[in-house]
Order: sequence, then structure tokens, then C-alpha cells
Amino acid sequence: MENYLYFAEADVETGGDSASEAVTVPASSYLFADPLSTTVTNFYFKSVLGSDYGMQKIALTHTANKNKDVIKGVLACVNAHPSKGGFIIVANANAAAVTTGTEYNAVFNGLGLSTVAITQDTDLTPTHIAGTSGGTTLFSSYGAGALSTEVAPQYRQKTTGTEVLTEILVDLTNLSCKGDAANDVIGLAAGGAAYIGKYVQATMGILYKVEVICLEVPGQGTATITTDIDINFNSSAVLAFDGAAGTSEINTGGFAAVGGKISDAVSLTAADYIYLVEGDTAATTGVYNAGKLLIKLYGSTLSF
Repeated sequence: MENYLYFAEADVETGGDSASEAVTVPASSYLFADPLSTTVTNFYFKSVLGSDYGMQKIALTHTANKNKDVIKGVLACVNAHPSKGGFIIVANANAAAVTTGTEYNAVFNGLGLSTVAITQDTDLTPTHIAGTSGGTTLFSSYGAGALSTEVAPQYRQKTTGTEVLTEILVDLTNLSCKGDAANDVIGLAAGGAAYIGKYVQATMGILYKVEVICLEVPGQGTATITTDIDINFNSSAVLAFDGAAGTSEINTGGFAAVGGKISDAVSLTAADYIYLVEGDTAATTGVYNAGKLLIKLYGSTLSF
């Protein structure tokens, strides 16, 4: 048996608009809680619409600094009646529908619950963001020397609670690798700054994990290439093909086949530019004719 949790806003309408002013959600659809501020806590549930990429967000306003107690209260409702389940009124702010005024579950006594706000189907689909050639302020900035002849770097970003996922898709076609030394920049042989992005902490959060996925194995066009491609973060915005980028922060071990490599112990410097670099000296001024890498950067905006 399962509990079903009822939430209602102050003004509940029937029919007409597409908004949800009242909702009953199964307890098993609970995902997580996010203290938005000292007086508002957001609760997330799987979407009642069944969307694979959506959530139901219910915001409860309460007395300042009572976030943890409010979270405990909602979880008490989720776990109530474990053997038989039932219908549980969690927070009903619709005073007009209740003769005694608003109706909040007894577990919230003394916590000052006052308003309920329901957002239907919060979208989790990553937002596509246009790249900025030559830019120096946005995370989606790239240098002219990183511009593949097939497609420019592409960017996506999505935020879930306090977690931010930033994605950079890079095509290697016509980019070159010199082979003089490890950690040298991969880019167009003709020159031009070859950064593929910038670590902008304000929009990306504090990065704590990086995942690099090979979607298409790097292919050799002319001369000899290397499939050992690493990621470097550098304060310079002018490093071009064959430029020394310093020690690589993300050592992938190479991409002889499609698949992903994860680095979850990263220590990165905000405002640095992101470069693809050679992981070894196997190349001899090689030019790529194929290769696609998806770089996923995980950040947190959590603050106390």
C-alpha cells in the first residue's frame, strides 16, 4: 500500500487554465528537497504527467531557518502508515475550501507554514546555448583555432536544484596535433586561440567532476595523430596549436574506442580557459578527419 500526498495553493480553480493549483502525488514519486532560502523549501516529485525529463516542484513557505524541520515533516508524511497507506493532507493553503481555514498536517505545528506554490512539470532537458567565437566572458566561448571544418563547438546546460551540468561537444575534424611534447594544444594548424570553453563559476558552479565521452573515435587524415587527448585549464586566452598548456587537469588515458572517462577529484581554477591537449608525443603534425568528444562538467551552487 502507498501514501498519497495532497498539496493545495491558496486559490484553487477547476478547469480553464493549464496550471495545477492542487495536486495529489504518490509518496514513491518523492525525489529530493532543496532549501531555496531561509523561509522557502522546494520539494521535488516525479512528474504526474509521466515525463521522462520533468519534475513536480512544490514550494512551502515557513518560519525562517526551519528548513530542516519542514523537510522532516514532509518525510514523515511520505513514510506514514507503512503497512496500509492512505490519503494524507500535507499542506492545504486553500482556506475557502476548508471551513476551519487553511489545513496543514500536524507535523508542521510551530513551523509557520503559510503558502504553497506548485509548478507543473519542471523541465530538466538541457538548454542549448549558442557558442561565442572569440568570447571571453561566457562559458560557451571558443577561440577561432578550435573551429572544426565540420561543426563549431556546441554547448548545453541544465540545472537541477543546486547542481549544474555543463556540456561541451567538440568535433576534431581538421584540427591538428604536433607531437613535440605532451600537453601541447590541439587546434587548427593555421593558428588562432584554440580554447573550447571557459570556466565561469557564476553560471557553472564549483566544478567537482568532469566526464569526457568519446562519441566518435579520432580519425587520422594526414600524417600521424594521437588518440590520447586530455583536458587542460589555463588562464591564457591566446594559446594556439602546439602551444604549451602546462600540466593537464583531466588525464583521459586516450580514446582508441568510444566510451567515457571520469575524473571526480578535480581542483580547477575559476576563469581559466579550457583546451584540448595532446596526452603524449605520438603525433607527427597529424590532422584529424574524424572524432567527437562530449565533455560534461558537474558543478554545485550550494551555499549556506
